[in-house]
Amino acid sequence: MKNIKWLSIVLIMMLSGCAHLTEQKKLEHLDAKQKLFMKALRWKSYDTAASVIRFENPARQLAAIDQLDNITVTSYDLIGSLANAEEGTAEAYVLFSYIQDATGRVYKIKHTQHWWFDDEAKQWFLGSDMPDFKFK
Repeated sequence: MKNIKWLSIVLIMMLSGCAHLTEQKKLEHLDAKQKLFMKALRWKSYDTAASVIRFENPARQLAAIDQLDNITVTSYDLIGSLANAEEGTAEAYVLFSYIQDATGRVYKIKHTQHWWFDDEAKQWFLGSDMPDFKFK
């Protein structure tokens, strides 16, 4: 009987450890997806950046990204991120610096990002539009 108690306790501890590991992996995937998005914008890989965006409402469409060629993102700083792995959501606050290529003017813009985890695809997606860059 004592062996069953100990076995039960060990099993419960192992299962709770696995749940933590799964949440940790989920957050690592979020971090990787955020970096992919920001690096794609930085290196003008706009199709890659757009591939990270998927709205939770399938009727919502991404705005045209063709004008992004008129700017150059020079830096991005993740100011803060609040993730809830259990609910599969995260809010990230990013500061972008960029240059209007035609004028050479430098701008900074804050971008609030809503991230969500798609359980079917097992991936994080950005559920927000592209940053509201000034193009001219």
